[in-house]
Amino acid sequence: MIILVRHGERADNCEIEMKNIVNPHDPHLTPKGCEQAQQAGKLILQEIEPYRQIEIQTSPFLRCIMTAKNIAHQIKKEEISLITEICETLYPCFFSMNPLPDLTINSNPTLTYFSGITLNDQQSKQDDIYPETLENVTNRIMSYVQNLLEKIEDDQCVILVTHQRPLKTILEYFKQKTDDVGYCKVISLFKGESSQLEQCKFKIY
Repeated sequence: MIILVRHGERADNCEIEMKNIVNPHDPHLTPKGCEQAQQAGKLILQEIEPYRQIEIQTSPFLRCIMTAKNIAHQIKKEEISLITEICETLYPCFFSMNPLPDLTINSNPTLTYFSGITLNDQQSKQDDIYPETLENVTNRIMSYVQNLLEKIEDDQCVILVTHQRPLKTILEYFKQKTDDVGYCKVISLFKGESSQLEQCKFKIY
């Protein structure tokens, strides 16, 4: 099974937390965002009960790492992997330059945000993605999810902590509405008779 989770509330959407942002391209979670992540973790804990192998993968953006950390604590996991392929959409209208090298985890990895969890850095080449179009993002997400489906075993669950666009991409593929992809939205994919995405069972929480 693959579970996709959007990150919790980001600090640049909260007037109180906005003044504490260090990197404007990489805001942290608000306290409310942390609570949202904890609630998502409790929901996920119920869903993963039948699975023996549980892995958490996250976008390297701070808000996703913090969300993944909160989920990890709820499901009693001690390690999360940083995966570039499930990162934010890198549109030039969002970022005037590639934000990946200067993300908080890459520029200041000793901050307390990253304590209490083991981070397995599997970030790929950061110059290969930026800049992106919508088509680029769709292909990136669909390819990663499809490749993951082909690799995971029947007793394995991989939790992907990511951004709004990847969840919308999967929802669009299954012809679902995309107007309700709020903070910490959770969707899941269950492998069908084959490893092909079109044969997966799909669930929205």
